[in-house]
Amino acid sequence: MGSGIPPRNPIGRNVSRLRSEQSWSQEYLATQMQLKGVDVSRDMLARVKLCITRVNLEFLLGLQRVFRLPVVRFFSKHVQDLDAFYTQHPGVPLPEPDPPKKPKKRRRKCQKLTKRRKPR
Repeated sequence: MGSGIPPRNPIGRNVSRLRSEQSWSQEYLATQMQLKGVDVSRDMLARVKLCITRVNLEFLLGLQRVFRLPVVRFFSKHVQDLDAFYTQHPGVPLPEPDPPKKPKKRRRKCQKLTKRRKPR
């Protein structure tokens, strides 16, 4: 996580922490989410905990129903602070996101070899 690459899901650690605060096993949480209508397995919860699997809106809303918490509580403290700030200051525009970097064009090896040949 310290490599500067954002995790595939930013909520894995918080889900694990909230689950352990309740003394729930992954199996129990998966069962509770299934009862709330979310198709999830214990294995998927383990992958979420390790930040390997991306979570979708259905999964987030299932967590919200099971834990009875606002969705923002599953995110990092930084996101929670931003949410609180923009809730108190509704007229403040959101900061502009960094523009996406253009990927470098990579030529395939066969294209490189073709370019090197001299015309006859």
